[in-house]
Amino acid sequence: MSRPAYIFAGGGTGGHLYPALAVVERLLEMQGDAQIVFACSDRDIDRRILSSTPYAFVAQPICPPPRGLRGWGKFLRRWVSSARLAGELLADVRPAAVLGLGGFAAVPVVRAAARAGVRTGLLCIDAVAGAANRHLARRAGVIFTQFERTAADLGRGGAKSRLVGCPVRQALVRGDPAEGRKLWSLGGDRKTLLVAAGSQGAANINQAVAEIVDDLDELAAGWQLLHVAGPGKADEVRAALAGSRMRWTLLEFCQRMDLAYALADVVLSRAGASTVAELTATATPAVLMPYPYHRDQHQRHNAAALVSAGAAVEVIDARDRALNAQALREALLPILRDPSRLEAMRSAAEALARPGAAEAVARWLTGLKQNSSTGR
Repeated sequence: MSRPAYIFAGGGTGGHLYPALAVVERLLEMQGDAQIVFACSDRDIDRRILSSTPYAFVAQPICPPPRGLRGWGKFLRRWVSSARLAGELLADVRPAAVLGLGGFAAVPVVRAAARAGVRTGLLCIDAVAGAANRHLARRAGVIFTQFERTAADLGRGGAKSRLVGCPVRQALVRGDPAEGRKLWSLGGDRKTLLVAAGSQGAANINQAVAEIVDDLDELAAGWQLLHVAGPGKADEVRAALAGSRMRWTLLEFCQRMDLAYALADVVLSRAGASTVAELTATATPAVLMPYPYHRDQHQRHNAAALVSAGAAVEVIDARDRALNAQALREALLPILRDPSRLEAMRSAAEALARPGAAEAVARWLTGLKQNSSTGR
């Protein structure tokens, strides 16, 4: 009997890939001989994340559709190549099911799978469904969501949605803070502020932190900093921290986010869907600066659930260095000075966690009956 195979289609950001890896983790506990294949984008971040796993991955040439008149020739050429590759991949792998992960890289394989009669599902973990998931919704057999409001964005596909949460890797909630302190030369006598600028690096967050180093220095006796700046984005932050009295460690990319969360007493980050889920899974208070450049402002909607529950505070990214720094001073510093508020935020974050999401998606992939506690 041949091994069951599954294709995970999508990529382009860690926010698409990390939830999929959480699903794979649970799936392999159910079917240890399963063959896992990722059909991802050709961006460096996909290679960086997936090359550290044992799973096969195929980089598709597909790119996002252009917003204006220019670039359609390139897009169409890449679309044709990706559609051809999708057909070849399905014929070669013969998957039992395909899971779309969101984003442009999900489209060719999910479309081809649905057309070929392969069971197809979608992860739609942003509060506002993205263009790719809206396009694919009517083709998928099931759509797994994190937020109640998402179903309304999916049109007739909303009837196929299952509110399960966002899959989070089990290892992420099991990090050892002592191991993290040793790895990054941080102390056990201080609380830790984790600045997570994301897998692609959020320049506005990095710049705002660089502007408030003097303010953070006033808290150096009780706080230390672990700053993940993003690939190629660390130089400006390093220059700002060079004379700081605060104990700090600066990384371009963090392969051990389990240890980072284990150390973190507060996180400053964007509000991507997987980040929001990780914050609740690890019960970590947060100051969220949602990505400001998307037309639908979906990260603000992602953040809203945490903010309304008291688990996070939102800082509007004004796309201005000085304004962002001042807003960050007003939002972050009072939290760092108030232990009781930190504890209340931690309890609120923990109450929002949905730990059964990965199992619910894995059960659908394998065809197992859903548990009432993990899906419906």
